[in-house]
Amino acid sequence: MKFLHLSDLHIGKIVNGFNMLDDQRFALEGILDIASNRRLNAIVVAGDLYDKAAPSAEAVQLVDWFISELVARKVKVLGIPGNHDSAERVAYAQSILEKQEVYFPPLFNGQVHKVELEDEFGPVSFWLMPFLKPAQVRPFFPNEDIQTDYTRALECVLSSCKLDPTKRNILVAHQFVTAQGQQTERSASELNLGGLDNVDASVFKAFDYVALGHTHRPQRIGRNECRYAGSLLKYSISESRQSKSAVLVELGPKEAKTPANENSSCVNFELIEYPIKHDLRQIKGCLADLTDESKLNKSLDYIHATLTDEVLPLNTQARLRTMYPNLMSFSKEQVPSESANNKTYVQDDAATINPSELFASFFKEQTGKEMNDEQASIAVKFMNESQQITSTGKEA
Repeated sequence: MKFLHLSDLHIGKIVNGFNMLDDQRFALEGILDIASNRRLNAIVVAGDLYDKAAPSAEAVQLVDWFISELVARKVKVLGIPGNHDSAERVAYAQSILEKQEVYFPPLFNGQVHKVELEDEFGPVSFWLMPFLKPAQVRPFFPNEDIQTDYTRALECVLSSCKLDPTKRNILVAHQFVTAQGQQTERSASELNLGGLDNVDASVFKAFDYVALGHTHRPQRIGRNECRYAGSLLKYSISESRQSKSAVLVELGPKEAKTPANENSSCVNFELIEYPIKHDLRQIKGCLADLTDESKLNKSLDYIHATLTDEVLPLNTQARLRTMYPNLMSFSKEQVPSESANNKTYVQDDAATINPSELFASFFKEQTGKEMNDEQASIAVKFMNESQQITSTGKEA
């Protein structure tokens, strides 16, 4: 059996004001090509089909199109709701969808929903576990000390799974997973304060493959058979250097474990990159170089620009957009001070320090340079005007 492990599609996501639907459809078309060319039996989506619990009509239409195209290719679909999804919406019309071999779990009732498929080597059990928090688990295990412990909560949930160790068991989950304290690599938007939502990978040891979602970078966690597929596209500047891919999993026969083959696996996998319409990149340099048409070609990639100019003109954004129509953001490089012992003024000193001196110190901390005479003159002029407005209550 061959299936493609995806996650974190975030259909309908808007990044820095840019609607990503066209890019998402392009990537999904690439996945459909993979499904056909590699003769996949199934697609597994490990959560976050949508970017919002109440997705737009256009986002729903895109997911409907994608699933319908997979069904037309006789590719089975298995998925779970992630933390961005509405579990109720994802579970809608399951009795009808299952007749088309499209499987999503019902609302969580203390049990993990199982879907059993079959290949030439026998049955394969897919366990579809939605994104869970301890508060959702506690009512079903009143005698267990769960409190806010994610690992203990999932231990209780998975203990209810009646696994047959002679069969191949695949878990689909959407959680932050660690392995003996090893943290997954997360983008800036995924960091949770304190890490209280971490689940230790040891709770998944009975499964032959664990298809994870939640973290946007493709990576293994603990063992090769416990993997994050990563997000469909680059959805933040912190993901700009990541390579996005899906995991092509091929299941072979399962052998009985013996001391001689205790590390054997029935799972082989391959990372497959799919085509993207526009990359998301970071660029850096002075404005003149970044907009020099003689040196550069116009780019339709999504761009985050860091400018090294000392002073930026008012038309900076317009000039950048002439070369980068899909400019998402730009910022001025923050130059560190030359000395770590720069003088710092505390609040109690403010009344005794000349405002010009304060501003000069601030300017140096921000730019790493001293103000020249012209800049100092402009600063004094504005401070004098500001002081006059404050004292009279109106502009001069």
